[in-house]
Amino acid sequence: MAHRREFLAQVGLAAAAIAFDADEMRAASAPTTGSPWDTSWLDRLASAQYRVVFNASDIADGAAMDYAAGFLDAYHEVHGTTDAQTRPVIVFRRMGTVMGLNDMLWEKYGVGEDRKINDSATHAPAKRNVFWKAAPGASPQAGAEKIETLHKRGMISLVCAIAAGNVARGFAEKSGRPVDEVREEVKANLVPGAILVPSGIYALIRAQNAGCAYMQGS
Repeated sequence: MAHRREFLAQVGLAAAAIAFDADEMRAASAPTTGSPWDTSWLDRLASAQYRVVFNASDIADGAAMDYAAGFLDAYHEVHGTTDAQTRPVIVFRRMGTVMGLNDMLWEKYGVGEDRKINDSATHAPAKRNVFWKAAPGASPQAGAEKIETLHKRGMISLVCAIAAGNVARGFAEKSGRPVDEVREEVKANLVPGAILVPSGIYALIRAQNAGCAYMQGS
C-alpha cells in the first residue's frame, strides 16, 4: 500500500506539471495589451552587461540559486566584474513555484511536509521557506546561495502567476477555503522582492529577448 500511495503521488505531481505547462503556453500566446504587470525588472536587466535567466521548474534542492551564485562569482573571478555588471534572473515556475513563497505560506499550508523538505536547523519538515535565507545562527557562508542574499547582489526573482494559481488551488483544497481567496493570499505573499509575471514561459522568453542567456535551473 505504501508503494502504491507513493506511485499515485508521483502520478499526481506529473499530472500537475503537465497542467502547468499547458496553462503557461496558453498565457504566453494570449494578448497582453492593457495588462497591469510589473515590468521594472526589464530596466534592471538593461543596466547590466552580463545577463542570464535560470528556469527553476523544479525545486531540485535549490539548484537554481546555486547556479546564480556561481554565475556571479565566476564572472567576478574571471572578468573582474562587480555585481552591478552581472544580473541573474530566476523564474520560479511549475514544481519550483513554492520556492518563491514566503515563510507564512510555507508554515500555514505545510509546504515542507508536502514536498518532503526538511529544515537543516530542526531536521523536521520545514515550516519556513528554507530557500529564502539561512537558519537563525547559521554561518554567513550558509546564506550565500539563498534568495535573500542573492537579491542583495542584484538577482531578479520572477514567479509564474499560472503556477502560483495552481499552487493556491492545492492550498485551498487542503484547507477547505475558497480558491479565489487563497489565490489572492498567495499573490500577496511572495518572498520579498519577487515579481509576479503572467506566466513562466513569458518570463523566460522575455528575459531572453532582453539579452539573457538561458540556463536550466533544476
